[in-house]
Amino acid sequence: MKKLITIIGAGPGISQGVADKFGKENFKIALISRTESKLQEQVMDLAKNGIDATYAVADVANQDSLKSALLSIKEKEGHAEVILYNAVAFSGMDILDQKWETIREQMDVNVGGYFNLMKMVLPFCIKENKGNLFVTNGGFALSGDDQLTSLSVGKAALRNLVQAFQKKATGTNVHIAQLTVCGFVNPNDEKYSPKAIAEQYWKLYLQNIEQFELEIIY
Repeated sequence: MKKLITIIGAGPGISQGVADKFGKENFKIALISRTESKLQEQVMDLAKNGIDATYAVADVANQDSLKSALLSIKEKEGHAEVILYNAVAFSGMDILDQKWETIREQMDVNVGGYFNLMKMVLPFCIKENKGNLFVTNGGFALSGDDQLTSLSVGKAALRNLVQAFQKKATGTNVHIAQLTVCGFVNPNDEKYSPKAIAEQYWKLYLQNIEQFELEIIY
């Protein structure tokens, strides 16, 4: 039976690169995002390349919606070998024009969805003493930006939260790691193409407990 990777925040870009990479390594792909038509299209595109994929619709900012999607996938496919949290929300705007309400709303995606995900899956992973729980972070976690404030605040909070969950899993075989991508994703960029970034996730997956990296700043 194929191993399963669940990608939360599916779409073009990093998630597509990860789906392609893991699919070619004989994983089945489970995709989660808000828009069913786009999920169906992505599943069909993967099928054209011989990659087996399924999906579930969820608003990651809504705890019940995310839980329902995860349970749906588990009932059909079993427990995931790898889970990647790749969801993001942001608005480009000068910091003096930005509203806190917008930042707070987008934090529900950038941070809240990951928090709720880990509350759902980490206890099981710790009990079973296994699991690969990865998250896409960004360079704005390391340095604030006055035009992408909601993104930089969200990424900084996410980085801190990942570190907190890593402490909870200390001493186990559960690999919690974040890939902090310090560049703009571009299919034509040798370093920041989805394909190149996906290789970093594959590198994390292959690590054993003695090699576990908690963060790759890329």
